[in-house]
Amino acid sequence: MERMLPSQIEDWLKTPGPLEFSAFGASKNLDENLVQILDSLTNQYKIENLSAILFTIVKDLILNGFKANFKRLFFQENLLDIQSPADYELGVRMYKSLILSGRGNSFEPLAREKNLYVHVKIEHNDTQIKFDIRNNSMLVRGEMQKIRNSLLHAQNYNDIMEYYIERGDNSEGEGIGIALCIILLKGEGLPTDQFRIYHEDGETIAQLTIPLKKG
Repeated sequence: MERMLPSQIEDWLKTPGPLEFSAFGASKNLDENLVQILDSLTNQYKIENLSAILFTIVKDLILNGFKANFKRLFFQENLLDIQSPADYELGVRMYKSLILSGRGNSFEPLAREKNLYVHVKIEHNDTQIKFDIRNNSMLVRGEMQKIRNSLLHAQNYNDIMEYYIERGDNSEGEGIGIALCIILLKGEGLPTDQFRIYHEDGETIAQLTIPLKKG
């Protein structure tokens, strides 16, 4: 991913259209672009205190998209059937070991070749900022239920460590990240019902709306 110029971000802020970009794996440029975008955006709407929190949330959702895409490639490479419960359990354990070893991004070239993307769209106006982060890997049975459980149960916690101790899922880390997003939103008094994750037309979609005016 190419580095965005500050002038490009400033030009976008002056227009009503969305800012959109796609990526196939984590990179320094992605992080730096995201920091610049969110710093400029929150500065424009005088909510600078939310910049770091929004970076944490949006980056986690982007990383979840990468991991979902890479996981599919990992299963294919290891001749595992992602629809088989037995293969899925084995594959997830193997894939988690790959992530922990720091080799998780090794699938980026293949993801690019197969067009397994993460697409980010950011829209803004005087009343709200809306984030849409989607990847084009189909969810398998049980994955969406885990996501829904994390969204639901995180509402009862104000501390991520407490959530991890009581509800941490050792098989995959997405649940912890989603819970962290909810807890961060609650900590800032932002509505958690504006944070949705669902799947549609072959894509997994995470949407977050930040209201700018109360009423």
